[in-house]
Amino acid sequence: MTLVAALLFAFGAVPAFAAAPTTDPPLIAAVKKGDLLGLKAQIAQGAAIGAKDQYGWTAIMWAAGHGNGAIVTALLAAGGSAAPSDTPSYNAMIEAAKGDRADVVPVLAAHGFSCGAADALGVPALSYAVAKVSTGTVTALLACKADVNAPDAQGFTPLIRAVQSRRPGMVSFLLANGAQVNARDNRGYTALMWAAHDGATDAAKVLLAANADSRIRGKDGRSAYKIAAARSAAVAALLPAAP
Repeated sequence: MTLVAALLFAFGAVPAFAAAPTTDPPLIAAVKKGDLLGLKAQIAQGAAIGAKDQYGWTAIMWAAGHGNGAIVTALLAAGGSAAPSDTPSYNAMIEAAKGDRADVVPVLAAHGFSCGAADALGVPALSYAVAKVSTGTVTALLACKADVNAPDAQGFTPLIRAVQSRRPGMVSFLLANGAQVNARDNRGYTALMWAAHDGATDAAKVLLAANADSRIRGKDGRSAYKIAAARSAAVAALLPAAP
């Protein structure tokens, strides 16, 4: 995983609140404050539902990743669009996953948004959600049929992403929900091989308990043990030595 890819995965492209001007349109200001009553009052007074801030984002675009289900519901009911035609790179389900908005996911799903959506980097919503501490958003995405084994453009499955994010509890949760323990990425690496590469000892223990195959070799010819021997003595100690 390159540094650039890691940073894009970790932070996405959402602008920070701190950089936003103090003159946000009323609905956007209400979303950022989490003010549902204020939002509804502004809607009743005829505030422009599609007004944009300096980033070109509308209230509902912000709400998907930074609001809650009630706020998103109110904006949709008022005619807001969570799929702006003039911002094709934006995907509301991806933003909900990045923002760990478990209660937004079913609202969007009920309005036809796919829980299996992927962004321009090919990263599915589920892979963003697995980097979070809570399992709530992952549970919500799986409930609306997100593929637990969907790879991104690099072949990283949500399980591999969970290992890379050092979330052993999430690794266990994904395995319990059908994740394939020996799925390989584009380099031929499995989740166990990434645990060896990253020194993710706790994740390696979970994977081995789930019968991860330590004999698998990547396209570079190395097994998990060979990778760990060069990068993590703690993980190497868990693995049988391989020729």
